[in-house]
Amino acid sequence: MSIHTLPTMELATLETLLSTVVETLRHLAGFVGISRKVSQASNAVWFATSAEALQKHKFKWIPERLHRMVLQFALKALGERTWQYQDTLPPLPVPDLQHTMDRYLESVKPHVTAEEYKRAEEVVRQFLDGDGPELQRQLLDRASTRKNWLEDWWLEFAYLRFRKPLPLNLNIAGSGPYFEHGWSPQEGTTLERGALFLYHLLQFWKLLRTEQLPVDRLARGGTVLDMDQFRRFYCTTRVPGQDVDRLVTAFKSVSEGPCPTYMTFLHNDRIFKIEVIGENDEPITPPEIQEQLKAAMRMAECEPGPGVSVLTAADRDQWAKLRDRLVELDDANAYNLDVIEQSLVGFCFDDAFTTNHGENFTESLAGCVRNRWFDKCISVLSFRSGTIATNNDHTPCDGMVHIHCAYYIDCQLKQNDCTWKGHVPDRKLPPPEELVFTVDDDIQKAVKHAEQQYNNQARDLEVICPHFTDYGKKFVRSFNLHPDAYVQSALQLAYYRLHGRPAPAYETGMTRQFYHGRTETVRSCTQEAVEWCKVMTEEKATLEEKKELMIRALKKHVELMEEAKSGHGIDRHLMGLQILAMQNGIPMPTIFTDPAYVKSGGGGNFVLSTSLTGYNVTPIGNVPPMVPHGYGSFYKIDNERFTIAMTAWKSDPETSVDKLFENLRQALLDMKDILITSSANTNN
Repeated sequence: MSIHTLPTMELATLETLLSTVVETLRHLAGFVGISRKVSQASNAVWFATSAEALQKHKFKWIPERLHRMVLQFALKALGERTWQYQDTLPPLPVPDLQHTMDRYLESVKPHVTAEEYKRAEEVVRQFLDGDGPELQRQLLDRASTRKNWLEDWWLEFAYLRFRKPLPLNLNIAGSGPYFEHGWSPQEGTTLERGALFLYHLLQFWKLLRTEQLPVDRLARGGTVLDMDQFRRFYCTTRVPGQDVDRLVTAFKSVSEGPCPTYMTFLHNDRIFKIEVIGENDEPITPPEIQEQLKAAMRMAECEPGPGVSVLTAADRDQWAKLRDRLVELDDANAYNLDVIEQSLVGFCFDDAFTTNHGENFTESLAGCVRNRWFDKCISVLSFRSGTIATNNDHTPCDGMVHIHCAYYIDCQLKQNDCTWKGHVPDRKLPPPEELVFTVDDDIQKAVKHAEQQYNNQARDLEVICPHFTDYGKKFVRSFNLHPDAYVQSALQLAYYRLHGRPAPAYETGMTRQFYHGRTETVRSCTQEAVEWCKVMTEEKATLEEKKELMIRALKKHVELMEEAKSGHGIDRHLMGLQILAMQNGIPMPTIFTDPAYVKSGGGGNFVLSTSLTGYNVTPIGNVPPMVPHGYGSFYKIDNERFTIAMTAWKSDPETSVDKLFENLRQALLDMKDILITSSANTNN
């Protein structure tokens, strides 16, 4: 009897048996360490940065044409699954109250007068003697019933209750290094490159859909990191509401059920649904994506659409009212919104001719407001020059998810010489479907108003992204110094020299070693950093003094970063205590209304908003400043250079990204001179 003629009951029993065997093999593979080895091999192949590097990771005994197929089979059968360790991750800890108060006072000191500091000390004492211990007890009670006491609050209060427009306030931008190695700016390449970028973006989706994206781990020690944010990368949109928004996520893994298979394409103020996933959850080929985009462009060329997407640039309460109005006008509008919000990604062509990271950021952060759906987690912008950037809602996930994906795409492009060579199946794909909106005069007026408001703010943003090429990580590491702490200290010195005072600074610290962990604030403007900045501006200071205080500042930063990563930072703790006070209906504790709280950066008032996006070949991101008189500064650290993205508002008479970078350049040169001269003196 063949398997095709087995009775249904016997076939079901056989399937159950096979499933049990596979799970047993997987368990044994994990027990003896094979799972991680297979995942490491696949990770090396997918993230090799050149064809030569790829060859080093291949198994010599597997024929070339079978290599990837065998590896994928091994990963599926024996490798780690993307989310398999989620339930084993430790809960997010609640920091010690006294420790948080001590660290808070440390962070306040550089930014207040002696009298204001005494007042801050008294406020902290009152909090510890008053409401603090009871709020701490309630926070510990909350943590006893949740693996992450912060998760829901962070999503709601840090993001969903944010009422200003998302672009130029909350959204983040990304720029990949593709133009540096294979896609130099070139007219007429937009369609081909955009399609190939989308193809690799969809291949990353497939890794998540099949749970084959290897689990992230800390470089040192191999500690497993939380992968939950990757669930909200695709098919995810922030939907406006009165007072508070909501997050719509339609992504599912294969084991969880069906998942949307289309993207939205925005062109000429019109919106299209384009199927991009074929049989067996396999993305369609780049040539097929090109043809789908061409077909949609032909449909859009006759006349511009109503520009409904511009409404996503309005403030959130206004957009919520307008969205409700669209739904009332026509049932088709409700269908269209549903399609857009559940789509894999948003994609558009942009007429700007960008040639570098700085221009990419100018256009992705503050460029044309049309043909963007700012509520999407992923909005890909393909520029007329053939360069690629993204504009992303920050709500569902942090920048590291976008960077992880962009790095994967960059590696795939490098492995294949930025081209695609493959077979195009002989099949007929569903044609693009236009999502036609019914609008009235009020909607049309709202589109014009939202565009005008956006343009007024966008014109005020200045953006640069230069390289510092005198040295990089390799030089810093040669003195056993931490490169990130090094750049943070340089930023503090640059700001201090330019503005004559220290800057309350935010740096992103990762808490992903905990269940559903996201980020913590590292308050990198320390008293140690300020003392070093002061001595760097004194003519009589000796080389030994400068070096000693510099090393002390760097060590302090590393200490604070480690505390933040281990769940013992202060800002998320303070936020939790503040939310509990609000929910209890008690008078707001004075610690949160004291001027020192805002002056030190509390409540989202950091003058320097910074983040390290990674080392060596990583892409880079950028954000607008947190405050009108502040700066945004994301940076990446390569072996031989630093790349620093900077933003500021032109309307502020004191800020200047060009001047800040010049001071940063000089700070980095001075720091190098201190290290080299000191080393030479020691050797002599």
